[in-house]
Amino acid sequence: MKNLNEKIINQQTRLAAEILETLLPHVLKHRHPADRVLLRFFKNRHELGSRDRRFLSECFFSYFRWLGWTKALQLPPIEAAALSWLLDQTDLHPALVAAAKSGWTPLGGKTLEEKRAALISWFPAAKTLNKEDLVFPEFGKSVSLPAGCEDAFYEALQQRPPTWLRLRNDEFKQTLTEAGIAFKEHAKLSGAISVGAGTSLGKLGHSGQYEVQDIASQAVTQIAVPAVGSDWWDTCAGAGGKTVQLADLIGHGGKVLATDLRAEALHECKKRAHADGISIVRMQLHDLAKDKPFTKEFDGVLVDAPCSGWGTWSRNPDARWRGDPRDPAQKRNLQVKMLNNAAQCVKSGGALIYAVCTFTREETVEVIERFLPEHPGFKLEPFAHPLTGEPTSGAVQIWPWEGPGDGMFIARLRKS
Repeated sequence: MKNLNEKIINQQTRLAAEILETLLPHVLKHRHPADRVLLRFFKNRHELGSRDRRFLSECFFSYFRWLGWTKALQLPPIEAAALSWLLDQTDLHPALVAAAKSGWTPLGGKTLEEKRAALISWFPAAKTLNKEDLVFPEFGKSVSLPAGCEDAFYEALQQRPPTWLRLRNDEFKQTLTEAGIAFKEHAKLSGAISVGAGTSLGKLGHSGQYEVQDIASQAVTQIAVPAVGSDWWDTCAGAGGKTVQLADLIGHGGKVLATDLRAEALHECKKRAHADGISIVRMQLHDLAKDKPFTKEFDGVLVDAPCSGWGTWSRNPDARWRGDPRDPAQKRNLQVKMLNNAAQCVKSGGALIYAVCTFTREETVEVIERFLPEHPGFKLEPFAHPLTGEPTSGAVQIWPWEGPGDGMFIARLRKS
């Protein structure tokens, strides 16, 4: 940033003001995901290079991360963006200097309480701020944080999580080392490594050596533990992250059926499997909630169900302000229906895995509590927490600070 000339700085200042003015209504009023809104903006601005796009992306998402506080302080968007940048970073981007007030200093790396104390010294009104303002008011009606973990939750919520990779072979670690990219190996989950948020891996190629996959997502398939040569159904495959992980564990002697109600998602899943050299995955359009269950039975069925997505708020801070507090209860009814349909396709002795990237009571424990009385042939099967090794009763809530990464609820049920 120190090498930017005045022309580039002025251009980026104008661009930051432009995206805040033109794109914020699409996210906050029309509830469109910020990443898609920003992608459409970039598609129409071919003159923007990677440096501009990186700055604008960080500026845009930082704005949403701290919106709960900057809105309470009644700051105009460009000033809010500058303050949000200072709350996230250890320096101020030159393009935001003009929008910053005298005396504002970088706060990146400090705790939430230290940041709040600094804001109080700059704004008298900041005395009323608290960490609960960083989410919408109804949050506490659906979420019960573990005792003593409230600070850890909000600290994790306000930090951009690292990028997690699932290695398909160890050779890629050498590739990263040679490229000068620092990485950390997870202490418990084999093959899971993290690199800094926003690290570009494009120049390293792919060649099937790794998959970009959040640590909580990787944990789902580790809990499923599919047997080599087994036959599994991934009911809501999406872009296929868990599908290809299942296939890697099952091996060439087995089969994986990947279904989704979205053709474009299955297309991405197919591309992903092809890039990894996986030939045991078959794709099929299927709506688990509406279509008739298959007559075939599988060794295991994975239901990675649509959910409120509250567990992704660290990665997608705009989602906190787009969500509807009624989402968890509405999604619960859909999830129970999907789990009921999936259960009909599990062999005797087979596994049924339920996963949602959220931590609301309605979509997690309440779904299991509704499912079990209606399906006496299924029981929760204990397993070790994949990130800590601690025993569980058959269901686990992974919290954002544990990865760090997404929040994820996972239950493993066994059919007797």
